[in-house]
Amino acid sequence: MLSQLSDMVRWIAAVVAGVAPRRVWPALERWLPLQSAAFLSGLATLFAGFFIGVGGFFTFATRLASANNDWMLGRLGAPPTTGDAAVGLVPYGMSVLTLFIFIFFTPTGLFALYLTTSGGLRAISAWLDDPRGDFVLTGIDWAATTMFQKNRRERLQIARERLEGDDAPDVLQTGAWARLPDADYVVLAARRKAEWTAGAIVLTSSDWYTLGVPFDIQTPAGLRTAYPLKKMDTVEVVRRGIQYELPRLRGTQRPQSAQS
Repeated sequence: MLSQLSDMVRWIAAVVAGVAPRRVWPALERWLPLQSAAFLSGLATLFAGFFIGVGGFFTFATRLASANNDWMLGRLGAPPTTGDAAVGLVPYGMSVLTLFIFIFFTPTGLFALYLTTSGGLRAISAWLDDPRGDFVLTGIDWAATTMFQKNRRERLQIARERLEGDDAPDVLQTGAWARLPDADYVVLAARRKAEWTAGAIVLTSSDWYTLGVPFDIQTPAGLRTAYPLKKMDTVEVVRRGIQYELPRLRGTQRPQSAQS
């Protein structure tokens, strides 16, 4: 009995929690059957929007009809004017447009429209094995996550540039200088190079080089990104090469420390 009650509570909680952004579902599914309850969650949202809309519409229609009656009584008690015949048709026109006005021009109508539409779409998606959370909540979550990640990247970049110091030209050292016996050269860059990833081919006017795994290295000039280069003995078909001219080889003191 307690087990059945517990399962029922978990299902009800899953139906409610189904509006959460899809990104957070894996964390919640340790306790709630969100995947299984996704279809019911969409239907529950649809019906909630329907009942909110029906109740709100009758309240709105009653108030609008009362306002129209008061307006008509006020017009009847006023002195006659030339436009009275046309003005008398206004309440009838308003009554025809009452539903349209409620749905698209009132907060309750817009909210009910969104719930029924989003709930229906979520139910269909769940039926097609593509369950989703509420669209507005998902959008808010995406925007907040994107802004947080962007801010974090910017803060990390600022902190790194403080360690790197001012931007400076690349420096070329030998592999032995960097204690890398398998590398012929090492390019030290004050700023990371976007396309310089392990396995890339660096094409110079005289030779081709295979790029090793980049790593951080501390130098007297500041933190640098080290790019190991190994000369290619044979020419291969290259789909995407990096055009680059090696700087003049420098003889400087060994690095202070290295970070992988």
